[in-house]
Amino acid sequence: MTQSWVKPFYRKQFAWMNQELDTEDAYTELSQEVKEQVGKPFHNMLDIGAGKGDMARTLAVHGIEMTTLELVPELVEFARERSNGLVTSYCGDFYTFKLHKTFDVVSYFDGFGIGSDADQIRLLNRIRRWMKDDGCALIDIYQPKYWQQVDGREMKVDAACRVYQYDEEGHRMLDSWWHPDHPEDRVTQSLRCYSLEEIGEMCKQTGLSIVGIFPGGAMDFEKWRYHERVPLHQCLSYRVKVKKIV
Repeated sequence: MTQSWVKPFYRKQFAWMNQELDTEDAYTELSQEVKEQVGKPFHNMLDIGAGKGDMARTLAVHGIEMTTLELVPELVEFARERSNGLVTSYCGDFYTFKLHKTFDVVSYFDGFGIGSDADQIRLLNRIRRWMKDDGCALIDIYQPKYWQQVDGREMKVDAACRVYQYDEEGHRMLDSWWHPDHPEDRVTQSLRCYSLEEIGEMCKQTGLSIVGIFPGGAMDFEKWRYHERVPLHQCLSYRVKVKKIV
């Protein structure tokens, strides 16, 4: 079952962030990165936890038949309005939504780790069922060492204030947002962080094998500069490419 914090957090995050920024060039670059990571031509793709649908829309413009699944109705409606009919967008819970189709690629960018380890196992099983036998999945995993190091860091993001914390016992990154005029109205996302060994074992339990590892970037808070690529042990998240074990 999806955690109770999920809808309130992503609703507030959407409301507080500037939606008028031109991110087309950034998502064009990211979509090219996705194609390179898949490693072969593909025709259709399912993006779960798709948010505002920016990645899906960009891939659709470049000829990929895109389907998205997102929980928050406001985000789904925003994505539909901007997709010009190029993307099939569903509103639903990825733990329960019935989608009777398989895809060349299934993706979950920037959000894996909601709920318990058992919830992650359930989701990986569903991802496996949505994949074609010769397909793959791309999943972003939060890297625990980074989040331990940035515990307590505060910043301003558009209309919101933000602070990172790390739950050592639960191995979770906690990301809290609030409007400066209403600090009591705080929302927090809580995502389980996994080492490569941990996520590899979870994949194995669900009939999946990691066949690619792509470290992401990291924020240097001292110099206030984001580094696009850093080593695995330094990145805030890394992407795994998984295939079915046959």
